[in-house]
Amino acid sequence: MEDMLSGVASQYLAEWWWLLALAFAVAILRQVAFGKRSRRYRRSRGNSSIRAGRPRHRAASPVPVAPPRPVRRVEIPTRTISGKAYVTDGDGVRVAGHEVRLAGLDAPEWDQKAKDRNGRWFNHGRFVKSALIREIGGKHVRVAVEGKDKFGRLLGTVTCNGRDVGEWLVREGHAIAAYDDRYKRVEREARKAKRGMWGHAHNFDPRAHRHRKPEGSPTTR
Repeated sequence: MEDMLSGVASQYLAEWWWLLALAFAVAILRQVAFGKRSRRYRRSRGNSSIRAGRPRHRAASPVPVAPPRPVRRVEIPTRTISGKAYVTDGDGVRVAGHEVRLAGLDAPEWDQKAKDRNGRWFNHGRFVKSALIREIGGKHVRVAVEGKDKFGRLLGTVTCNGRDVGEWLVREGHAIAAYDDRYKRVEREARKAKRGMWGHAHNFDPRAHRHRKPEGSPTTR
């Protein structure tokens, strides 16, 4: 009986030994596999932390930036009006229902006086207005509008038959170059030739006259 039990036990251990060895091997393999996965997980977490804003250990390569495109300049067309000219004063006209003041000059006011070479005082503003009426009154003109003055009148360059009317006024000595430099050279020529106001015995700057300074700033010496 004892021999029988010893044989059964030996047979049982011989059959289960390989099962124990297999289980032990599987445990070792699982440990190795999970250890590799754990290391990969830690590395992936570290990379995600860097991407989330943690400082890198090495400088990032510069990202190429495309050069800015040149800005294309857009030319804004000048507003123009045209029609018959109705002279309102020495440097103003009415064209197509618009009150227009000639830019770059200043002419004597309607009630402004001057003294001619004979010592006679006369209405200088009326004289200049009459000269402008003879030049462009009722004729077709073109106005290149540059803006508006403080009285709401359009401000611009007036041309008649292709000729600059403002330049003509300054060249003939009927107005002074003012507010910009466009007619300064023309005014110097008129002064030198003593045309219009530059040949008078005495007259006043229109700007001084408007400020009610009778003694004024004489435009002639």
